[in-house]
Amino acid sequence: MDPSTSSSNISARASSIARRKRSLPNIDSSLDSCFENDDGKNKDVASENNNETSSSISIFSPVVSLPLLVFIDMFAVALVVPLLFQYYKHAGVTSATQRELLSSVFSASQIVGGILLGALTDAGILGKKTVLFVSFGGSALAYLMITYGGFAALVLSRIIVGLVKQTMTITTSMLTQCTTKESRAKHMGRLESSATAAWILGPSTGAVLFKYVDQKAPALLASSLFVLNIFLGMFLLQGENGNSDCMEPSSKENDNIKEKRSKSHFMGNLKTCFTSRSLGAVIVCLVLFGWMYRTTSYSNMGSYYEDMYRVETHTRGYIQSYQRTLSFVVQSALIGPVLKHMGGESRTVVFAAGLLAAATFLETQRNFPLFVSILSPAIALSTTMMSVSLRSLLTQLAPQDAIFSIFAALDVLQNASAVTVPFYRTFLFQLLGGRNDDNNDARMEGDPDPVQWVITSGIHWTFATMLMGLLLFPMRNKISLTSKIENKKS
Repeated sequence: MDPSTSSSNISARASSIARRKRSLPNIDSSLDSCFENDDGKNKDVASENNNETSSSISIFSPVVSLPLLVFIDMFAVALVVPLLFQYYKHAGVTSATQRELLSSVFSASQIVGGILLGALTDAGILGKKTVLFVSFGGSALAYLMITYGGFAALVLSRIIVGLVKQTMTITTSMLTQCTTKESRAKHMGRLESSATAAWILGPSTGAVLFKYVDQKAPALLASSLFVLNIFLGMFLLQGENGNSDCMEPSSKENDNIKEKRSKSHFMGNLKTCFTSRSLGAVIVCLVLFGWMYRTTSYSNMGSYYEDMYRVETHTRGYIQSYQRTLSFVVQSALIGPVLKHMGGESRTVVFAAGLLAAATFLETQRNFPLFVSILSPAIALSTTMMSVSLRSLLTQLAPQDAIFSIFAALDVLQNASAVTVPFYRTFLFQLLGGRNDDNNDARMEGDPDPVQWVITSGIHWTFATMLMGLLLFPMRNKISLTSKIENKKS
């Protein structure tokens, strides 16, 4: 799986969570304004739920329109990302160093964009709908530049898309304002499912277009879909229809209330992350997991699949769709049973890291059927279980009144660490001795031998397994004791 997608959007999402915390006193009043009678009187909770149910039938309802817009947006992204390397080559990116530099530029732009757009939204300068349209429009321009531009245009396109790509964050914020507390989890799940479905279908569709239509077809279609989303958004999210007024509650707030909003600072949030040894250990493991996952990734290496398994370039798209499907299966059916069988999150994290290290070493067999039938499911299981278990530990250990601040600080730490990944990968490429083989047009100058790379990746995950074990095992008894106390209370 490609870590850049992931990207597609953690930075801005946590920033949005922090902003929602700052505006909690105003959320209830905003929700009341979404579900009020024509005479201005508020309905009771039962009436609110009935109103939401009836309005959800209409396509103008945010609980219907926002997941639709997210699906189209993420489908457009998924068309291109698995094939991004080919567009890099077309733009004149010939070395692994240049490719890693582009990744660093994108990660840095994500940090700046999340902070800047978040500040503008908090200040009331930009509305949520405006930010959403900027995300669609900027993405359309950036993907078009990827297709036709040179190296300078390519760099600019990665900066643009990093700055403006806030789709998941802003739609999550908008949906939060337009749902009741009782139904919010259900609708948030639908929003996430829309993104997952897009990533299952998108890579394969992009592969077919790339192979049988034209190499530019995936990027051109993606750019067109972003433009389509602008017009769909203007039609579906118009405030006059009465269903989507709640998405811009800030426009109805009193200016004096806005001025009284508390400002959270990164250093203060960072201190909250380390109020206890156990909480600090989980934070370190989360940052380590994200950094290690990006560092050892081979999905964006020029000819990894081609060299390792002798497959055609467009097969990358099929592999991406397959891996996303496996992750979806794990998320849907296996998380609970695995956690129960392993005896808790701490043990699950260490076991999953060890499984990932073993699967990585086994890739040296260069056996494609083995990769598809055994290794890919093992990788999907291990990465998903690590991510879910670590976040579960975080919610158990974090003070409830500081959870939003902790997530905001964690997001900044993860994105800051992501900026360092390309430079470290370039160092590893040089250490392994990048190949300059003219017999393979797909290969980039400086990319290492695939077998050497998976051995190096396996060593990294072995180290991560030992470090996570040292950090997490001392707290497993504490977590178990806490769970027993809670069970007795219930």
